[in-house]
Amino acid sequence: MRIPLSENRRRSLIPLSGLVLAAYYLLVMLPLAHKSEKLDEPLQKAWHSLSLSLDQTNVTAIDFRNITNQLSETRQALLILENARKQATSRLQLGPAVRARMHGDFQLVDYENERSRQLDELSNLAKQQQAAVDPAVFAGFPEHTAGVKQPALLWAALSLTESLLRTALQCKVAAIESLEVPPVLTNAPPTNGTERLAEIPLQVEFTTSAASLAMLVQSLPLRADEIRAAGLPEAPSDKPALFVDRLIIQKQSPDKTDEVHVWLRAVGYVLRE
Repeated sequence: MRIPLSENRRRSLIPLSGLVLAAYYLLVMLPLAHKSEKLDEPLQKAWHSLSLSLDQTNVTAIDFRNITNQLSETRQALLILENARKQATSRLQLGPAVRARMHGDFQLVDYENERSRQLDELSNLAKQQQAAVDPAVFAGFPEHTAGVKQPALLWAALSLTESLLRTALQCKVAAIESLEVPPVLTNAPPTNGTERLAEIPLQVEFTTSAASLAMLVQSLPLRADEIRAAGLPEAPSDKPALFVDRLIIQKQSPDKTDEVHVWLRAVGYVLRE
């Protein structure tokens, strides 16, 4: 039986089409599949890393709603942290006059004049408040020596020392026996710029009533507006914040039950800008 010519052509085209499809698969589809797999590799790695960071062993089903909630909580926590940072900065910031002196060139004559002025004011305030101040207290005020490596911080130390004694006198302590400003200013300034805070400790010894001591401890970390709102003795508008580090209280005698002898170590902080 003779096969028609059209049928012969159809039968010859079938193997040829198969060869064309096979060639298309090998030359086009297969390279595209390999390329697609390579393009998926970064996504697969990122997906795996994400699952590990979430402690999820099932890498095919990640709870993205939970991730969204966690991101929202993280943003809220960062906002709270930023607000706390701003409040801490505002709390620790020294007055504008002190900061201006710290940023300018240190002039010893200007410092000595300001130191003398503050000593005179505190001496007069002690007389007004009828408080006994040992001469060694005024001698303990921070002064410039050859060993001072950061003279700009002397302005901060002077402001903090003056504020501590002024607050103590305003709270009507009976007597101030000693003052010590440890020589932390003899350390060289940091070279890496990572230390944002400089700590200035102050140690004072005094005698007072329990009520006056309570007012003093309450007043030290407060700013002027907070002191006014709390009904405590008035303070200058640029009063810096001081924080109690150590406090030792001893009764004077059985006859004076309300009178105490106090050793106080307060700390002030200077923000490096």
